[in-house]
Amino acid sequence: MWFPNAEVTIDPALLLLLGVMVGTLSGFFGVGGGFLITGGLLVFGVPPVFAVGTGLALIMGSSIINTLKHRHLGNVDLRLGLIMLVGTIPGVFFAEQLNSTLEEAGIIGPVIRYVYMVFLAVLGGFIIYDHLKQRRNPVAAAGEISTASLARRVQGMRIPPHAIWLPGLGRVPTYVALPVSGIDQLSVFIPVIVGFSVGFFAGLLGAGGGFLLMPVLIFGMGVPTTVAIGTDLFQIIVTGSWGTFIYALSHNVDPLMAIIMLGAASIGSQLGTAATRFVEPARIRILYGVTIMGGCISVALDQVSTYSGSLDFLSTLASVILLSVAGAMCLIIAGMMIRAKRERKELAPADD
Repeated sequence: MWFPNAEVTIDPALLLLLGVMVGTLSGFFGVGGGFLITGGLLVFGVPPVFAVGTGLALIMGSSIINTLKHRHLGNVDLRLGLIMLVGTIPGVFFAEQLNSTLEEAGIIGPVIRYVYMVFLAVLGGFIIYDHLKQRRNPVAAAGEISTASLARRVQGMRIPPHAIWLPGLGRVPTYVALPVSGIDQLSVFIPVIVGFSVGFFAGLLGAGGGFLLMPVLIFGMGVPTTVAIGTDLFQIIVTGSWGTFIYALSHNVDPLMAIIMLGAASIGSQLGTAATRFVEPARIRILYGVTIMGGCISVALDQVSTYSGSLDFLSTLASVILLSVAGAMCLIIAGMMIRAKRERKELAPADD
């Protein structure tokens, strides 16, 4: 099938498959899937600038669909998400300024790859470490994260000023209750700082920032895993929309390609979102950690391929590995959900 905007011919079946995988992983992990979309489209022969622009359009659409589904399940903390947006928007702005400086210096490509690589390695490694540590600790509370004490300290932080004056409202406390996240009281400056940091790195790396925000919410703030997933998707709507708008102005988005993948992503999102109701939070986290490590290996191979013309094949290998890991995760998610449903049906008669 010919796509006139990107000027490339692609089998629609490949786009449908990629869309299903993105929708499934987005709904299950609460990430936009930018690293998967871009890598997949590059393997299909889409020009890099269109791969990024069209990928952002899919991230925006997929995040909207999955946010609505998680909202229905009660997994979106809108209050927390809106507070973080106060920091996210200026964070993206400052990142764009830095990107312009790096581009003028001619070093933006390597910098982004190395930063991306470091973040993926640290996050993936820590999540896997946390899972293994909890399995070795027989006295740990079921499903409790290893940083539970850190999260409690963060929630208990008191950051001045403790109240601010707002026109028409008078003095308003700078602390907020987040019942959806199970947090009795939290300084509003903490989610604002988190939002700024995630927005900055999302703008710097050209991604939705979900791969970073989800673990920060869980391990740093103590937000329940399923709520972190839904709230993360809500944030990605904003960053994905902004990125799509910027690339659309430059005519670097192929709408036909995005629509085909979005239709498939809506199907995958049904599986991913539903699976969060049946799969234990600890298992969601370890699967996410493995996926992140797969992304790290892919980015590393892509960077090595730039060192010599004879290593160009590593770039293709990187994308193949990324798609293979994503496909395997989708199959595992489907298998775990089917197994969990069967176990619940078997226990139901016994409970009666």
